[in-house]
Amino acid sequence: MNDTAIIFVMNWKYIRPLKVLLYSLYKQNSLQNIPIIMVTDDKRVLHDPFVRAVCHSIEFMGEEELAPFSSIRGEKIAEKSKVAFAPKYTFLKFSIFKERGFKRHIFIDADMLCLNPLDEELLAADYHVKAMKEVASSHFPIRAEDRSKFNEAKSLASVTRAFEPQENAPGTGINSGFVVLENGAISDDVFDLAISVASSEAFGAEQPATSEVIRRIPDCKFLELPIWYNARRRVFESLGETFFDQHADRIKLLHYTPGKPWVLGDRTPDYLDKLWLNWEQDSLEWVDHVTIRGSLSA
Repeated sequence: MNDTAIIFVMNWKYIRPLKVLLYSLYKQNSLQNIPIIMVTDDKRVLHDPFVRAVCHSIEFMGEEELAPFSSIRGEKIAEKSKVAFAPKYTFLKFSIFKERGFKRHIFIDADMLCLNPLDEELLAADYHVKAMKEVASSHFPIRAEDRSKFNEAKSLASVTRAFEPQENAPGTGINSGFVVLENGAISDDVFDLAISVASSEAFGAEQPATSEVIRRIPDCKFLELPIWYNARRRVFESLGETFFDQHADRIKLLHYTPGKPWVLGDRTPDYLDKLWLNWEQDSLEWVDHVTIRGSLSA
């Protein structure tokens, strides 16, 4: 994928899953030999040996770079989620819209795991924006959540609807965990638009704000990616291990939200946690090798 950059936006809490994600992409021979750009305000990320080994560049966000985010409205953001420079850390994702000299930006949340090779021809298709449409969390109760109103047929329908890519598909906003931007969706003007949108209207999270920005990009061509490119843990935890097994060979990127195997706390690990933990164990030698070598290149 020529003229493409992979972008991560994260703090130190995601260094551990980043290692496993990049190892899984390596094992699936996906998105290889593509420059990685790290956006962070965290000096622990900036100075991490593995991060420095794998990244083409690290954009450290100091006070000057963070200043534009301070105008974002935060009335609908929980107090516990707020950070000094913005209502919530994830608004830093707006930086994926900035011009960097690449035709295409691929943003990936670090809490993902690549289970099967990505279709890079699909990701390079001629659309301004490619992303998965969000599925309603309320349709997929997990753990102690109330299942009295759970309608399995309705939940399955919302998933199977998204099995294949769909051009300009209607529906709810995107899930911004995996987004591909191209051409007119990448510019400093679009970044300014994002800041303006989130500063003029209060959003409950970055994700609906990003969806609104995409709707306002002039003449934007949108491709809804299949659910497999942002397969949320919630869906498979709710529908069960058998459902997961039926579709495991189709899942490209498993998105560990909610519930991170690397911060289990007192939660008993389930089959999805164990899957990630096994991948982490397998990754250790590769991670050490990359870190010592100081590069992803052979």
